[in-house]
Amino acid sequence: MRTLIILLVFLNLAFAAWALLIDRPVYPPAARDISHLPKLLLASEPEAGAAAASGPQAAGSAVVAGHCVTVGPFSDLNGSAAASALLKTRGFTPVQRDEPGEDLIAYWVYLDLPSDAEATRVLQKLHAGGIADARIMPATTASTRRVSVGLFTEHPGAERRSKQVKALGLAPVVSEEHQSQATYWVNINLTAPDQSVSTEGLLPSAVDGAHLEIRDCPVPGSSAPTSSAPATSSAPK
Repeated sequence: MRTLIILLVFLNLAFAAWALLIDRPVYPPAARDISHLPKLLLASEPEAGAAAASGPQAAGSAVVAGHCVTVGPFSDLNGSAAASALLKTRGFTPVQRDEPGEDLIAYWVYLDLPSDAEATRVLQKLHAGGIADARIMPATTASTRRVSVGLFTEHPGAERRSKQVKALGLAPVVSEEHQSQATYWVNINLTAPDQSVSTEGLLPSAVDGAHLEIRDCPVPGSSAPTSSAPATSSAPK
């Protein structure tokens, strides 16, 4: 019996030693900061770098690369064609266009006569009176026939011709005529932010008082048309 008690005491002491020294509780490891690690993305999600590239910076680059400027105005198509050829040698890809310019105002002196026979008689009288540029205009109505006695860019010139015709005993009419005229431009797409366009040599040196502008191209669909043909006046040239 004594031996059994000693054995039980020994077993209790052994269990207590195991519980205190060997069977320690296992604690979870301390949490680690993983904010610096790359984020896992699904295959369908765009990358942050790609989204940034398609944002304002990419849009700004597209605007710079496609910025359109227009050079002009040229008074005729031949002038804009020559300028386009010169700009091509400078590495540009110019595109010609035309747009309405300011109306050309002229003063027309003419006579309205009742018949072809009267128009012929008056024309002979005008030629005899020293107005050699008088001519019969094509018929516009069956009741009258018009004889032109001059077209002038300034009103005083028209008044002088009117007085000359009146001195022959005739009654001229002075009419203010408006004729639409076109101006010609050359569009250029700039391909770099620091790219510039020089107008040197684009106008002939013989053109007095003319100058060229460089401005943004017209917006497509704006109220001002970018292409127009000049209107034709009934007045003689």
